[in-house]
Amino acid sequence: MKEQSRPQAPEPAPLAWRVRTLDPVEAVRRAGAPAPQRTAYVADRILLAGEEVLESVEEVRRVAEARGWRVVPEPGDEADRALVRRADLPSDVVGLLSPALGVALRLEPGEAATATPDAWVLHEAVADALAARGVRVSLDHVLLAAPGIHGAPYTQPHPYTQPHPYTQPHPYTQPHPYTQPHPAAGLAEYGLPGSGGRAPVAWVGPTPQRRHDEGKDPGEAAGGFPRPVVAVLDSGAGIHPWLTSDVVDRAPAVLGQPIGVFVPPSDPLRDSEVGGMSLAPLTGGLDPVAGHGTFITGLVHQICPDARVLGCRLYGGDGVIAEQDLLRSLRRLLLHHVLGLLGRDHHRPVDVLVLSLGYYHERPEDAAFDSPFAACLDALRSFGVTVVTSAGNDGEVRPLFPAAFAPYLDRTSATPVAADPSTVPSDRPCLLAVGALNPDGSTALFSNDGPWVTCRRPGAALVSTFPVTFAGSIAASRDLAGGWPRERRATIDPDRFAGGFGTWSGTSFAGPVLAGELARALLVQRESGEVPPAPGADWVGGVAARVKAAWGAITATTGLRPGA
Repeated sequence: MKEQSRPQAPEPAPLAWRVRTLDPVEAVRRAGAPAPQRTAYVADRILLAGEEVLESVEEVRRVAEARGWRVVPEPGDEADRALVRRADLPSDVVGLLSPALGVALRLEPGEAATATPDAWVLHEAVADALAARGVRVSLDHVLLAAPGIHGAPYTQPHPYTQPHPYTQPHPYTQPHPYTQPHPAAGLAEYGLPGSGGRAPVAWVGPTPQRRHDEGKDPGEAAGGFPRPVVAVLDSGAGIHPWLTSDVVDRAPAVLGQPIGVFVPPSDPLRDSEVGGMSLAPLTGGLDPVAGHGTFITGLVHQICPDARVLGCRLYGGDGVIAEQDLLRSLRRLLLHHVLGLLGRDHHRPVDVLVLSLGYYHERPEDAAFDSPFAACLDALRSFGVTVVTSAGNDGEVRPLFPAAFAPYLDRTSATPVAADPSTVPSDRPCLLAVGALNPDGSTALFSNDGPWVTCRRPGAALVSTFPVTFAGSIAASRDLAGGWPRERRATIDPDRFAGGFGTWSGTSFAGPVLAGELARALLVQRESGEVPPAPGADWVGGVAARVKAAWGAITATTGLRPGA
């Protein structure tokens, strides 16, 4: 008798419909496990990573089917494994990549289901058994780069929930402007134009100038050494005179496949880095993170004009991404980097990765153990990539991830010293978490803090690039199209960025400031003759040289040194 194939699950609903918040009071938990903390996760998907991950799928399926749930592997993971097979890598390289190649399993109700599938319930049922086999199991956390929460910038409330800013009385005769609702008094101030919020400004300084002309290859400087490469996994990079094709690669790929798996809308108006109105296309309100990636790219370019930026798309204007989608982009970036080390055409090694997003883990004390996210970042670092993360904007001491994967520091020391030297091994650059400073050098009120924060950089009321195509629906309060002498006269249009520059605040932007400093330190090394080996067969020597250079840049910019 012919064996029947397993039923195929229908296409999943949109991400927003599948998100659930873990309730610490009502959530089940396995014996001996601590109570979880609040977190947001994709309710019908669970993540696995480890050496025996494929062998563990049947164990998860058995436990799920006992509850009447079907388990369907997500096709994207097999597509990424196929990319690795296509790359035809040396076996020792494949072995190092394997821990980062996890599996995502989608849960669907079967005919015998008595309850809606819940990834948390399944997580608690299989976690101990899989841990004994060295397999990590994790919720598919929801990461955010949204205003005022989880590691992103501050923006003002929706333009239609407040009076028009220029029809109110003189700003100093109204009630105190920062008494609007917010979890902590004072944090909302950073979202207002004039107090660090997103607003257009004029740039009158010079354009950042490169010290080195391009060589024959777009990634090479005239002096014969490679430009520092900074990967920005964010919302992409919009149109701006500074951000030409020789400065930023807007469609970086690996073996012809995009590194960022997010596909922007075909309508330019709804593209978060073109029109910026994906959430309100009919009313014209700019998205919460519209311009986020462009702003970050501009900061890196200001500090290290010679750097090459890979603008990888992670999310749209809502600034929301599932951990599984982020992992797929990180795996593709890792493969792109490895192929660059091996000298493959159209691929180049990455020096610094910027991640300006985050989530709060339900069990932060176990996060490094059970998270496929940690395994993926560790694989990138083991190949010489320095990872820079933002500490978060909630004014919290609760660890935000991935920033809290950084080594914990001894805060009683005058210089940065790891509390546990083993957390900063010399064979790979450590992950760096960056908090934000105000323009006067004080710590920004919104900046998260804790022993996991490596350093602080300017992150409030910064000036950087915005897409010149942005023109939201909030108009200038006064606009004379035919004023004297036949000139247009108007007040400032608060969401038109035709001038290409604006202000913004958030640890999202403190991170790329440090990333630019690291790229500049690497450039100085290469100018002085400390050039990494040319890409080719000796990838081991290439990685070792890059790790040494990365630690030199980290020490020069933060003072942190590797342990034993």
